[in-house]
Amino acid sequence: MEDKENTKPQGARWLRWAWAVLAIVVVSVGAFAATRSALLAVTTIEVLGEEGRVLEAEVLAASGLVYGSAMVDVNTEEVDARVTALPWVEEASVERVWPKKVRISYTERTPMVVAVNPVGERFLLDRTGTVLASTLPGQETLPVIRVDSVGGPGTRVSDITPLLRAAEEVTPDLGAWILALAPTGDGVRAELVGGVVAELGIGTDYRDEMRSLATVLTRVELSCLEVIDVSIHQNPVLLRTQGTC
Repeated sequence: MEDKENTKPQGARWLRWAWAVLAIVVVSVGAFAATRSALLAVTTIEVLGEEGRVLEAEVLAASGLVYGSAMVDVNTEEVDARVTALPWVEEASVERVWPKKVRISYTERTPMVVAVNPVGERFLLDRTGTVLASTLPGQETLPVIRVDSVGGPGTRVSDITPLLRAAEEVTPDLGAWILALAPTGDGVRAELVGGVVAELGIGTDYRDEMRSLATVLTRVELSCLEVIDVSIHQNPVLLRTQGTC
C-alpha cells in the first residue's frame, strides 16, 4: 500500500512538469512566429540626412535592407557599416523603430582641399584626407595640395597631415595668392602667383605662419621676390633675384 501511495504523487509531479514544458514550448513557438509575421516586418525605411552629394537612393541601395523582412533580422551594425562605406558619408546611425520602421541617419563629409597628382588629375579630399570624388579645374574654389598619388573614392591619402593643417589656415585673401601647397623635406611650401614660393616649415597648425605670410604680401614690394621664408613666423626672411633688381 505504501508503494502505491508513493507512486501517485510522483506521477502527478511528472505530469505537471510535462505540461509546464509543453506550455513553454508553445509560448516560445508563438513568440518566434509573431516576430516573423507581417505585423513585425519592415514596411518603412526612413533616411535622414542633408540633401546634397549623397542621394537617398544610394543610401537605400547601400543599406541592403529588404522591405518585408523581419524586424528582428535587421542587423543595425552591418547596415551602419555599409552606409558609412559610401565615400561621401562621414557618419551613420541605424535604429529599429518598432513595429515596422528602420531609420537611417547620416552626415556628409565636407570637401576641404583639391589634391593634384603628378599627372594633373584633381580630386576632392575631406579634412581626414579621404578621397571623395574627382573634379575638374575651376569646379571647386578650395586650397590645392600636391600629392604623389590618389586612390579611389573612399580611400585615404596617407602622409599629408601637414598639408591638410596648412590648408585649414588658408584664408580667402591668401587663397588669391596661393596656387598650391606642396610637401618638402622641411615641411610645407606654398607656391604663389608670379613664381614666388613661401616656405612654411613644419608647423602644428600653420596659423601663425599664414598670418606672417599675409603680412608680408600686403606690406612688401614683391617685384623680383623669389622666396618668402616664414618658417620662423616672428622673423620672416625675403630672398630676391640677384643682379637685375
